[in-house]
Amino acid sequence: MLVNVIFLDYHRHDYTQRVKDVNFNNAGYEFDFIDVDMKGISKAINYGIFNSRTYDAVVTMANDILMPDNWLSRMVEAMITIPDSGMIGIHTVEQINEPRSINGLLVHVQEAVFGNVLIPMKAIDKIGYFSEAYDPYGMQDRDYSYRLQMTGHLNYYLNGLRAEHIGHDVGQQTDYRRMKDEGLSRCDYLWARETGKYQENNDYTIFMKEYL
Repeated sequence: MLVNVIFLDYHRHDYTQRVKDVNFNNAGYEFDFIDVDMKGISKAINYGIFNSRTYDAVVTMANDILMPDNWLSRMVEAMITIPDSGMIGIHTVEQINEPRSINGLLVHVQEAVFGNVLIPMKAIDKIGYFSEAYDPYGMQDRDYSYRLQMTGHLNYYLNGLRAEHIGHDVGQQTDYRRMKDEGLSRCDYLWARETGKYQENNDYTIFMKEYL
């Protein structure tokens, strides 16, 4: 299985080297990577996906999350074990459900998965790209999880692993934090608008012309 890591390195570079030193050396599985320094999380991920079409899966990786040992080997194992995998994550933030066994593998099935995630390319081929309606920051991961779930995919966290978010910035008056707060202030409106479109048209795909 060929995996390409989309390393999102926009604006805040203070944690970048530490994250690479940890995550690139404890993956337990070989991978390639692409650095993307671009405003707009969905836009950056889409650029990375567009440049990863020959791979079997991509991993979206923030520059402020430290991953546990063998994180990628465990993700790849899960992708193979659960053929209808959507977003495969390692719990970092938000709530986590009780574990359940699927094909003999314990996982925490979620409506939405956050943090660094692996997405099989066959799932991407089915639903397409991330919605850039939420850019520069917002509910793009929840939107993508929702579309995967509605097309028969399972989103889940791996059991027994935990990642560390080292970039907490609530209350800080940085340009990056202001970008996040601006995006979050529009989340409820955008979520209602975008999911309404999917439901009205019974279509959960986004194939953006600039990436075809």
